[in-house]
Order: sequence, then structure tokens, then C-alpha cells
Amino acid sequence: MRSSLPQGIRARGQKFFVDVTIAGQRRTATCPTIADAITRQAELRTALLSGAPRLNASNSASSLQANTWTLKDAVDHTRTNAWTDRRSGQKLTRNAEWAVEFFGPTTPLTSITTEKIDHYVSHLVTTGNSNATINRKLAALSKVLSVAVQRGKLVARPHMDRKRESRGRVRFLTESEERAILAVLHQWGKRDHADAVVALVDTGLRPSELWRLEARDCDFISGLINVWQTKTDKPRSVPMTKRVKAILVRRGERSAVGPLFPFDNFWMGHTWDRMKVHLGYQDDAQFIPYALRHTCASRLVQRGVSLLVVKEWLGHTNVTTTQRYAHLCPTNLLNAVSVLNETDRAERYF
Repeated sequence: MRSSLPQGIRARGQKFFVDVTIAGQRRTATCPTIADAITRQAELRTALLSGAPRLNASNSASSLQANTWTLKDAVDHTRTNAWTDRRSGQKLTRNAEWAVEFFGPTTPLTSITTEKIDHYVSHLVTTGNSNATINRKLAALSKVLSVAVQRGKLVARPHMDRKRESRGRVRFLTESEERAILAVLHQWGKRDHADAVVALVDTGLRPSELWRLEARDCDFISGLINVWQTKTDKPRSVPMTKRVKAILVRRGERSAVGPLFPFDNFWMGHTWDRMKVHLGYQDDAQFIPYALRHTCASRLVQRGVSLLVVKEWLGHTNVTTTQRYAHLCPTNLLNAVSVLNETDRAERYF
């Protein structure tokens, strides 16, 4: 592998040395892995091309300190320039602010080392954060530090190890569970909630996508729902089932302008939690409204729809996300076992 390293990267003992020179300006870095080295090389090139002031080992401590940001400066700058126009911007900012609370707002970026980040991770672990949550907070901090490097306020982004994440169990509803949920909601007179459950199960929309859905987004001739605002910023179209079409037509007649489901997650969650206790699922932590989206995906896969089609249906950016449902369709495995069940081999054994 070391014999085929990208240009500008070479092995140095157990680490990798990065050397970037553009227009007579040179920057270097040492990274623990080849992946880190490639990322760092791209960052150094971006910094040089953007005309950021050069910082290297010859800089005095005082000049480096004067040129850097505090952690709060970096978070504020990242929020304004990288996250403001993203729907997840508020969540990303909050994840970064956890680091501000731990390190302190006036902490210079130059003092945040890999060792101190390890202490930060230990703090997150001891305060009950899951590995997935820790990784989201580290990703936000990493982005903040990368922005600082690009702006010439930091020489290099310190290395930070990500935690291993478990995919966990995919919770989806059985048909009997769905019937029980709808029966309770209708019994309580919660028709809007029942409509939302059916729509989420049959379309696989994210709840936030359903709350934004309007009649003008529904093409009843082609039978497609056009989802314009998505988590990945990529519009997609989702087919309507017969019962979803009936619900959307009825709700459209009642409210031709504006959202067909003018609600939010709190509205859904309040009644869902009450229903959850009523049905005896209070100890099932994964019995949540998002399980309705998992239900749609699971049913598609279980009924023979390919993972690539499911990926497009759900609006996943990468098929890796869709593969969490792959085990629900063991058809290939069942076909493969026939190779081991050859009649003549069985007869020879007995």
C-alpha cells in the first residue's frame, strides 16, 4: 500500500507525512493513517488556494496566538458560513456547543489537542452519551476545526478517533400491531393521527416531510407524491397506495391550500406515547413514530423490492443506509441452501 501512496504523501515510520506546495508556499503535516493524510492534504491545498496566511513551526507562539480564534469564534463562524442554510444547522450548532461548554468559550483553538479531545470523549461517555451521539458531536467539532484551518486560524486539525457504532435492531410494525394502533386511534376519535400513521407506513416519508406536504405536491393522475424539502436536500417522488390516495384526496378537499397535515412531532408524540402505554409497549424503547418509516422499508424489502429501489423510495444518500434492511429478505440465502440439500448427497448419508 505504501508503494502506491498519492503524490505528496509518504510514509514516515508508522505515520504519513503530507507535503503541499502551491505558488511557492509550502505546508506540511504528519498524520496517523493514510485516510487522515489524504483528508489533511485536501485541507492544506484548500487553505493555500484560498490565500490563507501561512503558519508553520517558525511562527512564534505569540504570533500564532494572535492569529487564531477562540473555540466560540470558530463555532460562530462555522454556524454563519456553513450551517445557517442547512435544515440540520441548529442541531449541528448544538452539537458543536457541547465542546464549547466542555473546553470553555475563550479557549484558543491552538490549545485543543488530540489528548484534550480524548478527555472530552471520556467526559461524554461518563455523562451517558451513546457512541452514535459522541460521533455526531465529534463530527461537529471536526467541521469547526476544519473551517478554522481553511481560514488560516489553525495550522492543523488534531486527530480524533470515532467510536464504533452498532446498527442496532430495526423496529418495524407487524400488520397486527398496525391494526391495533389504528383501532385505538379511531376509538379515541384521533382520525388525524390515524391518517398520519397510514400515510407514514405506506409512503415511508420522514415525519417532518409529511408535516410539510401540500395538496399541490400530490399528482393524483400519476399517483406520485413529490417531496421537495428533504433531509438530504434532494427532492424525490414517492408512489401512493390506494389508501394513501384516498386519505390525501379527502384531506385536500378539506384544505386545498397549506399543509395537509399541519402538525409537528410533539403533536404526534403526545398521542403516540399515550397509545403506546395503552397497548402495553411502554418498555419498548424503539416503539416510536419513526418505526413507521422502518415499517415501509421493511415491507418493501420483505416483498421482493430491490434495495436500490428502496434507497430511492426512502431518499437515502447512500445504499449503505438501506442495507440495514437487507437481512429481512433472506430469499438469496434460502435459494443457496438448496445447493446443500441435493437429494443424492442426502441419500448417501442415510
